[in-house]
Amino acid sequence: MAEAGNLYPYPSTLNIANFVTVKLSDSSNYMIWKTQMLCLLESQELVGFIDGTLIQTPLLENPDNYLKWKRSDRLVKGWILGSLTEDMLEYVFEKVSARDVWLELKDICCVISLDNFEAECSTMQPIIDEAESVESKEDYKYYLPLYRASLCGDWEKAKTFLKKHNEASGAQITSFTQTALHIAVTSKNDNAKFFVENLVALMADDALSVKDSFGETPLHYAARFGNLDAAKILVNRNSNLAHVASKNGLYPIHVAAEYGYKSVDLVHYFFSVTNDLAPYTGRTGVRLLYRLICSDLYDFATHLVKCFPDLAKYSTSNGSSPLAQLATKTSSFVSTSHISSPKPLSYIVTSATSWIFQDRANANDIENAVNEALLNKPKTNNSPELEYIRDKEWKYQNAIKLAECLCEKLESSSEKEIKSIVGGPFLQAVRFDNYKLVEIIVGKFPLLIYHCNKNGKNILPIAVENRCTNVYNLVCQMSQHRHHLMTSLDSFNNTMLHLAGQLSPENKVNHTFGAALRMQEELRWFEAVKQMLPPSYYERLNNKGKTAHQVFIEQHGNLKIEGEKWMKEIANSCAILAMLAITIAFAAAITVPGGRNCENGLPIFSKNGYFNAFAFSNTVSLSTACISLFAFVSILTSSYAEEDFLRVLPKRLLWGLLTLYASIEAMMLSFGCALYFVFKDNDILFYVGFILGVLPILAFQHWRGPLVNHLFLVVKKKDNSLEA
Repeated sequence: MAEAGNLYPYPSTLNIANFVTVKLSDSSNYMIWKTQMLCLLESQELVGFIDGTLIQTPLLENPDNYLKWKRSDRLVKGWILGSLTEDMLEYVFEKVSARDVWLELKDICCVISLDNFEAECSTMQPIIDEAESVESKEDYKYYLPLYRASLCGDWEKAKTFLKKHNEASGAQITSFTQTALHIAVTSKNDNAKFFVENLVALMADDALSVKDSFGETPLHYAARFGNLDAAKILVNRNSNLAHVASKNGLYPIHVAAEYGYKSVDLVHYFFSVTNDLAPYTGRTGVRLLYRLICSDLYDFATHLVKCFPDLAKYSTSNGSSPLAQLATKTSSFVSTSHISSPKPLSYIVTSATSWIFQDRANANDIENAVNEALLNKPKTNNSPELEYIRDKEWKYQNAIKLAECLCEKLESSSEKEIKSIVGGPFLQAVRFDNYKLVEIIVGKFPLLIYHCNKNGKNILPIAVENRCTNVYNLVCQMSQHRHHLMTSLDSFNNTMLHLAGQLSPENKVNHTFGAALRMQEELRWFEAVKQMLPPSYYERLNNKGKTAHQVFIEQHGNLKIEGEKWMKEIANSCAILAMLAITIAFAAAITVPGGRNCENGLPIFSKNGYFNAFAFSNTVSLSTACISLFAFVSILTSSYAEEDFLRVLPKRLLWGLLTLYASIEAMMLSFGCALYFVFKDNDILFYVGFILGVLPILAFQHWRGPLVNHLFLVVKKKDNSLEA
């Protein structure tokens, strides 16, 4: 009978992140995730826990084996759960065993719609047949030593195996018809590079282009894992590998672009070796452009559009155009001038000295264009903060260039084509508050500012509905268009004020500071929009017969209740602190340090400077604590009308917190002065006590400081202004 230790391995020190690089989110990445997870489990001889071959030992029959099986099963289950997104985790976290989790994920991700059933079956059948042929022969067990050697980059073990089995160098050694080369290129260490070089030298040219069950060659894998060294080795041996597409029509350059955030150099390399036009033109070219934009590689994308202008007009199979994808990248259109912290002086110096054109070799047009994009990027070794600012500015400038380039290529189109191609992305940029892209599009196509969605909403109502502060302020500066846009009605007869009266979208809500301040923000939007509209629109009815104010009251009823509750909880807890400070300060005023003179009743240390500081700070502590208490009592007794949330309540809360903070500071100062009289002959104890006395001040600043800062900004803002 085999030992339980061999039956139930327990490689607890293994780092799963080295094997499974994607988190399973849905059916779109299930096959990639499944492939990587199977590779891991097969390499550790744990695949039996998910395929059902390692059956649980009954507890009563063999308690020791039962515990070892359960331990290994929990390990596999933990690996699987750790590689899922939070949304996917909700479906399977209650499953008992690793196999239960595996089967549930298979059911969730492999559901095929009836409409596409035949199409899916026709494409999946060869994969299933190939997998079954390998598994039926148990070839994956036969090639397991080679698989492990490829995974670890152990060339000596692989060479020993290949000497005995010459055909194994190009054989399909896994259930997904992967070769040893597919596995080896997924690692980027020095051993892996040496392994790939030697393995490629042994393989025939046609073996290098063997595809896995997804139609991907080893070069696709090298592109996915950012392995530039392996990619160069493969292309130098067989340059045609760069022009081999997978079953879903993706070339290695597409895969490199999709994972380009890992290695920009690899993307540049694939542009230099992919000389066929097929990956750059038509729908395939749009898929490449789409992936470059997704990876924030705007410089590559710009030069691709310059070389192939028609890409600006096409869209992907799901209807997403390059401009529509760019509209969602709001963070890329924020310049470093909008970063709150000032730019370091070194950034200005390096920016002036490092933007240098470098000599580059002659090649075809697309390679020259991409070389220019890559070489013009400044490369300096700076601090992380400086690198962040430099990369942010570089990304911003290239995003602007790409947007302008896409619009320029569409300028010659007809008005109908412009509305069809640019109209949707334009309104999408509005929804994402991508005001810079909106500005560029309006500059190129001014009439699009009146473009409406299917509900009859133009740019301004959409900005109000989605709380897009930057776009709203941008349009308000356009005096020649503003009046017409503001007074427009949607298909439900809603005015802009009706839309401002609706609750903010969840993605625009700031939950950090409580419901009361969220209510204040909602009221500020409502009042700002109201100030811009003619009075005749205030009481206008929509199709449901409601005014804008009625919509506001109806939509914000629950938020008002939550805001009142939050305000009272804060005021109640802080009022207790204020009363405690009053009690301490009053008691300290009666029992002065050192006592009183029996003859005249004056404090013994009345002529001491520390005593005067004690008396003054104690008086300040008492008075500010009283003011703070009054402020919190006024909050507790407020009527909590809608308008109170706009100004009155935030201002009272700010005054209450500031005076409470001042009271605590003054109280600790008086404590330090009193400490002097107790330990004036022992400096060490005095300083230790004084430092400990400062801790409550620091704690209050740490936990309540952000709220005070936010309240200060809220109170400072004008009711009719909207600031980002």
